[in-house]
Amino acid sequence: MIAPLAAGAISLSEVVPTHSPPFFPGAPCLMTVLCLLPQLFTEKSNRRLARTVLALVLGLMLLLGAIFTTSWASAMLSNHFTLESKGDESLFLDGQTDALTLSLRYGLPNQWDVDVIVPWRHHYGGFTDNLISSWHRFFGLPDGNRDSYPTDALHYQLSQPEHDRRLIRSASGLGDIHVAVSRPVLAIDGGQLGISVGVKTASGQSADWLGSGATDVYALLRFSGQQLGGWPLWWHGQVGGTRAGDSDLLGPEQKRSLWFAGLAAEWRFTPRWSALIQYDGHSALLDGALEALGEPAGMLSMAVRWRPTAHWMIDAGFSEDVVVESAPDITFLLNVRYVP
Repeated sequence: MIAPLAAGAISLSEVVPTHSPPFFPGAPCLMTVLCLLPQLFTEKSNRRLARTVLALVLGLMLLLGAIFTTSWASAMLSNHFTLESKGDESLFLDGQTDALTLSLRYGLPNQWDVDVIVPWRHHYGGFTDNLISSWHRFFGLPDGNRDSYPTDALHYQLSQPEHDRRLIRSASGLGDIHVAVSRPVLAIDGGQLGISVGVKTASGQSADWLGSGATDVYALLRFSGQQLGGWPLWWHGQVGGTRAGDSDLLGPEQKRSLWFAGLAAEWRFTPRWSALIQYDGHSALLDGALEALGEPAGMLSMAVRWRPTAHWMIDAGFSEDVVVESAPDITFLLNVRYVP
């Protein structure tokens, strides 16, 4: 996803299910609890714990705000169901991936910024299958034969000739950390064009589908600016490319030169509230016959943004796979951003 909901390059581990958060000792446990907040709120006895966890995260962001120019945390819950088989290749993704990502930005001289993105991911059977099936029935949408498979089960598997990767047990851990530098390069009619160059490390365990198992490098151009004529509408766009490392997860048919792009609009209908819509796409990840990984992907995201103070910004929304089976069935997201 790109600004304004999120920013950065599409990496292999974002697409073949994985997900991510921590930075210091103790953070992994904290992040895992955060990913389970929807469950915590279903029991009255757990609501106090959920409020405590939220307070700890917000306090942590305030502490980091004393050091960094911007800090934000992103929580995502993604439900996967993809079933495809062609010849001697097959892909089966059935499960839920929760993620929490901590992002930090530090200002450098000459308008340069350095960004560090630290993800924590949790794969498991989840609790959203019945919700998604009910949603599909209510709107008369195809359900992809979900009813023929166990509810809230975990089974991720990619099978190709001489390559088979699967995950059938719950797994949690650090994902692939990103480090990038960026700066504005040009002002255009009240907007700004910027460049960014980054590295996605191989810090996540590919055996647990927490990362791609390879180091990638990427570069991109970003543009942000207000609609001409003074309308309360802001546009955000990005286009870039990734040179992927040799992934343990995707195997010998992996494509290593990838493109990604996105376009987003933010309508500020009051000084504190905005509506956002965002479309993201990226190139195919494999050369094989599987359409889910062998064709370009497309994702549509929608959210609302609330600015309770001049320093805080909170987004809540969801994304859908517009190009069917090229992304999770649905992803729920929550972003909290703090700027001192």
